[in-house]
Amino acid sequence: MDAEILGARVEAVRRALDCPDCPGSLGAIVELGTDSRYYVMTRGWLNERLRADRSILQAAGDRAPQSIVNRVEFVERAIRLIDLE
Repeated sequence: MDAEILGARVEAVRRALDCPDCPGSLGAIVELGTDSRYYVMTRGWLNERLRADRSILQAAGDRAPQSIVNRVEFVERAIRLIDLE
């Protein structure tokens, strides 16, 4: 895969994490994460995003923004999907 295509796929994952409800978000992550060359990178990225968001949830308690709650659920689902491949 040439660097330009990889860059576009990485950018698509970044956009997916910024907007998990946008069409194609989960697909962008699964596409990159199920490519064995990039699984570890994608899985690590998702894991770090999940750790950060869980920290926000823990600190915010009952006042946690719904967008963070939704992103945690989204990232957990994405991790399950790429781990199952």
